[in-house]
Amino acid sequence: MAHKFNISFLTRLILSFGILVIVFFIGYINIYKILKENEKISDKIHQNIEPSMQFLKRLSFQALESNQFIINDLTGHDASDISNKLKLSKIIEKEYPQLKYELNRLSKKWDASKQQKLKHILSLTDNYYSEISTILKGTNNMSEGTFSDISGYSAQMQEYNKLLKSSDNIKIEIDKLYEEQNNLLLSYNLKNETLFKNFGNSIFLSVTASLIIIIVIALLIASTIIFPLKKINNIILKISEGELPREKTKISNNEIGQMYNSLNNLIRGLKEKVQFAKEIEKGNFTGHFNIGSNKDLLGSSLLAMRNSLAEASKHEEVRRKENEERSRAAQRLSEFNDLISEHNKTIEDFSLMSIMQLTEYTNSQVGGIYLLNEEKPEDLHLELKAFYAYDRQKFSEQKIYPGENLVGQCFLEKDTIFITDIPANYIKISSGLGKENPKSILLVPLILNEKVYGVLELASVDIFSKNRIEFIERISGLMASTIATILINMQRSILLEANKEEADKSKTEKQALQNTINDLTIRNEKLNEEIRFLSEKIKEQNSDNSAKPRKTIE
Repeated sequence: MAHKFNISFLTRLILSFGILVIVFFIGYINIYKILKENEKISDKIHQNIEPSMQFLKRLSFQALESNQFIINDLTGHDASDISNKLKLSKIIEKEYPQLKYELNRLSKKWDASKQQKLKHILSLTDNYYSEISTILKGTNNMSEGTFSDISGYSAQMQEYNKLLKSSDNIKIEIDKLYEEQNNLLLSYNLKNETLFKNFGNSIFLSVTASLIIIIVIALLIASTIIFPLKKINNIILKISEGELPREKTKISNNEIGQMYNSLNNLIRGLKEKVQFAKEIEKGNFTGHFNIGSNKDLLGSSLLAMRNSLAEASKHEEVRRKENEERSRAAQRLSEFNDLISEHNKTIEDFSLMSIMQLTEYTNSQVGGIYLLNEEKPEDLHLELKAFYAYDRQKFSEQKIYPGENLVGQCFLEKDTIFITDIPANYIKISSGLGKENPKSILLVPLILNEKVYGVLELASVDIFSKNRIEFIERISGLMASTIATILINMQRSILLEANKEEADKSKTEKQALQNTINDLTIRNEKLNEEIRFLSEKIKEQNSDNSAKPRKTIE
C-alpha cells in the first residue's frame, strides 16, 4: 500500500511550484483588487466630489456676491466700478447657468437624496435670480447705476429683505449639501488609508508565503534529490576507477529508486562481462553470454571479440591445412620436374605422362591436353594429344579450332578459364553410380614467351581450390617449356636427316645447312638453359613456400 503514495520528483516539483504560483496569483488578485478599488475611489473624489464641492462654494459665493451688488446699488457705494446691474446680469445670464449645468452633470452619480437636495437648491436659486431680474427690469427708467431716486424706497427695501432672506436660505441648503459631500470625501479618504494598509499587508503576506514555499522546495530538493545523487555519484566514481561495488538495494519507486535499479543492473552486467572475459582468456570460445540489448556496446564488443578470436582460430586451422597442401604441391611439382627428364622424347609420351600425373595430383576425374598443330598454316587447329577418362563422344572431338567451345576460347584469350556452371552434356563423368556432370572445369593455356602451345583441360566432381588452380598454372609453364623443347628437338632431327640426304650438294648449301643447324643448336641450348633455370626457380619457390606459409585472401 505504501507504494501507491510514491510521488515522482517531477510531480512534487510541479505541485510545489504550482502552490507557489497559486500564492503569487492570490496575492496578485488581492493587490489588484485593492489598487482597482483605490483607483475607483480616487476617480470619485477627483472627478465628482471635489469638483461638486468647488461648484457648491461658487454657487454660495454667487448668491452672496449678488446680495452685495444690490446693497451697493441701493446705498450708492462703489459708483466708480462697472455697473452693479451689469454684474448681476452677467451672473444671471452666464455664470449661474454654467454652474447649474456642471452641478446637474455631477449629480447624476449621486444618490437620490442628494440629487433631491441639489434640485431644491437650484430651484431656490432660480427663484432668487428670477426676483432679481424682475427688480432689474423695473428700474430701467431710473438713473443709471443707483436705486436712490426710486420712488417708494421702503417698498424696495422690503424686496431687498426678501432677496436677502432667500439668499440666506440658499446658503444654508448649500452648506448642508457641502457638508454631506465633505463627509463623503472624508469617508473615502479613510477607506483609501485602509486600502493602503491592506495593500501593504497583502504584499507582506505574499512575500512571506512565497519565501516559506521556496524554502520548502529547497529542502525537498536537497533531501530527495541532492543527497541521493551524491551517493549515486560515489558509486559511479568507484566504477570509473575500475571497482565493482556491491549492488545497492532499491529504496523507492521514484526516479532515484529507478536510478538505483539501473545502477544495480549496470554493476550486475559488468560482473557478467568480467566473468565472460575471463572465460575468453582461458580459450573457451563457446561460453554463453547474453547482451542486455542492441545498444549494449560493451557486451556486443565482447561477443564480437569472442567471435573474432574463434574465427581466427578456425582460420589458423585453415592456413595450416593450406600450408600442408602447398607443401604437397611443392613436392609434387618437384616430382613432376623429375619425370620430365624421363618423358621428353616425344610429344605423345610427355602428354600422356603429364595428364596422368595431373589428374592424380588434382583429384580430377577427366583431363586432356590439346596441342597446336602448325603443319598447315592455313589449317591451324588444336589436337587432343592425351586424355584421361573421356567418353567416346568427347574423344571424337580431336580437332578444335581457335575460338571454338571453351578450349578454343582459352587458346585465343591466353588466360585461365574456371567455370562451375557447366554447359549441358559438355562432359559426362563415369562413376560407380553412373554418369554425372562435373561441378567444375579448369582450362589453362600452355604459354611460353607469349606463344600458346596448347590448352590443358581438367574436370572434377569437386570444386577446384585456389591453391590447386595456382599449382596447375605453375605446372602449365613448365609443360609449355618442355613441349617447346621437344618440338625444337624434333625439328633438329628432321633437319639433320635432311642434311644426310643432301651431303653431296655444294659446299655452299652444306655450309648454309650447317649454319642453320648451328643456329638451331644454339636455340636448343638456350631453351635447355631456360628449362633448367625454370626448374631451379620452381624448386626455389617450392622451398620458399615450404618454409613460409602463404597468406590466404579472404
